[in-house]
Amino acid sequence: MPTQEWIRAALKDRGLKLKDVAQALNVPAPRVTDILKGQRAVQSDEIIPLADMLGMNTPSLLKSLKLGKHTQASEGTSTHLPVLGSLFGDGREGAAPDDLGFSSVPLPPDALSPEGLFCYIMGDTSMAREIAEGSLIIAADPKQHYAPVVPGSILVVEQEGGKRTLRQYTKTANGEDWLVPLPENPHPEFESWRFSLLSEFLPGAEMGTAMRLDDVVAVVLWVHRRHGTRPAQ
Repeated sequence: MPTQEWIRAALKDRGLKLKDVAQALNVPAPRVTDILKGQRAVQSDEIIPLADMLGMNTPSLLKSLKLGKHTQASEGTSTHLPVLGSLFGDGREGAAPDDLGFSSVPLPPDALSPEGLFCYIMGDTSMAREIAEGSLIIAADPKQHYAPVVPGSILVVEQEGGKRTLRQYTKTANGEDWLVPLPENPHPEFESWRFSLLSEFLPGAEMGTAMRLDDVVAVVLWVHRRHGTRPAQ
């Protein structure tokens, strides 16, 4: 993780100090120092307030954090997202339905940027209690958008081999974290997995084959479903 000393200079240019960042992000001042030293990443819910404080657009802040130096990036001009295909509860990814009738969708009105957004079709009933089969899903990378990974969130997770699927993050009564499917009826191919919010590289993160925060590709923020008959093609 690169150091972020450029933030100190950017704050000085705007007449601000590290304590102002700590107050805006609602974190102790040492956590801000850790960011500058490259010992702590900026969290998903801190990106927008930090970008506003530094007078940067979100893509510029994200690119600067990645490179460890102040960098300008375009907001992006695309107003549509491509439909990437269909997601299934067993990890399969397939093409979008032949009768879908479109290959892209407009950018959600409250999305700050098309970067880090993923559009899929729900391919089966593995999440039926929340997302009906055939629904349009738009999910956001929590590193690029305000999309907190919290209990109740529906996540696009990547399994071994690059297979992507959907699960809901659930915390049990005894405090265990799980990723679970939401079918109307149990199905053996729709597995549940233990979940750890710790990176595999951090001390105390050993949990065998548990899915980790590093495996989260995106958080589902928008779900759309047609009601009524689709017009003839």
